[in-house]
Amino acid sequence: MGKNRKIQTLLIIGAQWGDEGKGKIVDYLSKYFDYSVRFQGGPNAGHTVVVGEKKIVLHTIPSGILRENCCAIISNGVIIDPDILEKEIQELRKNNVEFEKRLFISNLCHLILPFHKKIDELSDRERKIGTTKMGVGPAVEFKVARRGIRIKDIFSQNLKSLIKDAVDYSLKIICLYEKDFVNSHNEKIPSAEEIYDKLMRFGEKIQNFVTDTQKLLRNEIDRGKKVILEGAQGIMLDIEFGTYPFVTSTNSSPGGAISGTGLSPKDIDAILGVVKSYSTRVGMGPFPSEIKDEEKSELIRKVGGEYGSTTGRPRRIGWLDLPLLRYSKKIGCFDFIALTKSDILKTIKESFYVKKYITADGEIDEVDSSLNLEDIKEVVLEKVEPDKIKNLLENELNIKVVINSRGPERNQIDISEELLEKIS
Repeated sequence: MGKNRKIQTLLIIGAQWGDEGKGKIVDYLSKYFDYSVRFQGGPNAGHTVVVGEKKIVLHTIPSGILRENCCAIISNGVIIDPDILEKEIQELRKNNVEFEKRLFISNLCHLILPFHKKIDELSDRERKIGTTKMGVGPAVEFKVARRGIRIKDIFSQNLKSLIKDAVDYSLKIICLYEKDFVNSHNEKIPSAEEIYDKLMRFGEKIQNFVTDTQKLLRNEIDRGKKVILEGAQGIMLDIEFGTYPFVTSTNSSPGGAISGTGLSPKDIDAILGVVKSYSTRVGMGPFPSEIKDEEKSELIRKVGGEYGSTTGRPRRIGWLDLPLLRYSKKIGCFDFIALTKSDILKTIKESFYVKKYITADGEIDEVDSSLNLEDIKEVVLEKVEPDKIKNLLENELNIKVVINSRGPERNQIDISEELLEKIS
């Protein structure tokens, strides 16, 4: 972007496997924006914001909701679990967050229903991908199969027939895994009638928030309003460019912001990549930088609070991975970097970064799509002082680090004058 160009629409993307601390970054920056938009993923993502003594975890609602000046949009690319969204709304009310005229939900969002969760459980039991078992993947499968149920369908005369078709279809899938499921008295999924009643109650609770968010965003951007776009997960979990098949089911790279909102690529003025000073990932899949010393990884895990915001599962811990970040830089097209949790590494006696991978074909200093991460035999580690990680990233990736998050509190953050001038 131009050196002096102002940023009206800023896209926030995770540069690793998610859990980089995007929620805190979005919360902080939202005080400079009019709208905070979540554009992909489902409740399998969790963004944690610490406000004073309160720790607020958001799974579906954008982090910008915690700023009174900022409206929050759940756009069409988000997969919604009605139960979880209801709980989030209740939690906001419990914490005295006023949002009645600041929360907007796309009428095109697809819903997670009980049979999606059952299919997720059975599928992962067989394939062991390591999903959250929250039904996000199957809900996306139903969406692509044109059997999904959207928010707008709740208010349609066709809802009963749509639910019946989806339930019948889901039972066929479930019975492929468990032939006696339909006749079993030990477990079942709610009937079409029960799901209908549940969605009718859900619709009554959210109807005042439901709108055409694509139209809303288009109008507001044309009026000069400022928008921050909030992604879930990270580039290495992107369904297209991540460590497939150990990935999420939506596009967590910049393309997801386009299809997930209805905006044009021309609308995005800058992209901020969020990088944690070490690496983590949840679930199965290749993880080249994973720390083999369990005592050291457990120390980082405890001090850094590296447990899933959604599931509570302990995250796998690894060192900062430069070959991976070079790849993320190209997919993400980052203009700037926000660095998080370098303060955590100060609690251990030494810290490292991955400089290169070693494969049967030689050394590699950048990931590309032809590389199977499972084929990496070992990695080349170099020492780095936590205070030097910012300089390391700027020198190796040729991108400025404009934000440094140095603690869990919302104000424990340093932001460069360059970025402030562009967003204020």
